[in-house]
Amino acid sequence: MGYEHEPQSYLTVIRNVNRRFKTRTLIIKALKSGCTNIREISNITSVNYQTVFKHIKNMERDGIVIRRKGKSVK
Repeated sequence: MGYEHEPQSYLTVIRNVNRRFKTRTLIIKALKSGCTNIREISNITSVNYQTVFKHIKNMERDGIVIRRKGKSVK
């Protein structure tokens, strides 16, 4: 059985490879579960803080997430 990617994990601003799909899927699932900041997402997903930050920035550029004032993500 293959890994199920979130549809929003596909980005138009960068090259999409399986490893990045998986990481973005973990981040999107964390956001859907109520995580609102990068540190919290990093802790829940066991993905490095800088990696989460980079993916959040790319998803923001693609219009998938919106950063609120401060450090929270929606």
